[in-house]
Amino acid sequence: MKPHFLLQPSNSIGLLRMLMGIVFILHGGARLYEHSVTGFGGFIGDHGIPGGLYLAWFITVFEIIGGTAMFLRYAVKVFCVIEILIQIGGILMVHSPNGWFTVGAQVGGMEYSVVLVGVLLAIFLAERKNDLNIKPLL
Repeated sequence: MKPHFLLQPSNSIGLLRMLMGIVFILHGGARLYEHSVTGFGGFIGDHGIPGGLYLAWFITVFEIIGGTAMFLRYAVKVFCVIEILIQIGGILMVHSPNGWFTVGAQVGGMEYSVVLVGVLLAIFLAERKNDLNIKPLL
C-alpha cells in the first residue's frame, strides 16, 4: 500500500478518516482494557434491547477492527453507516436525556455524538463521491 492511498480522496478527508479510525480503536480498546464490556452489555439490556451482552461485544470488536479498517481505508462506507447507527442508538438511549452539552451546562449530553455522526457522514459522502468519480465544483 502506497502512503498516498491513505490520504484519499483528499488530504483533509484522509486525515479526518484516519483520526476517526484512531478514535474508534481507542473507544473499543478502552472498553476491553477496562473490562467493561459486560457492564456495557448490562446497560444495553437494561434499556430493553435483547442480547445486550452480544451487542456490546459486537460494538466493541466492530470499533476496534472497523476503526483499523477505516484508518487503512478499507470498507470505509460500511464502517461509517454501521457506526452512525451505533451513535444514533447512543444518542437516543443515553445522551439526549442529558441535554446537549457533554460537559459544562450539562454532563453527558449528545453534542460529541452528534459531531461524530456529522464527521462520519462527511467521510461517507467524500468516499462515495470519489467512488462515483464526481469532481468537486470548487
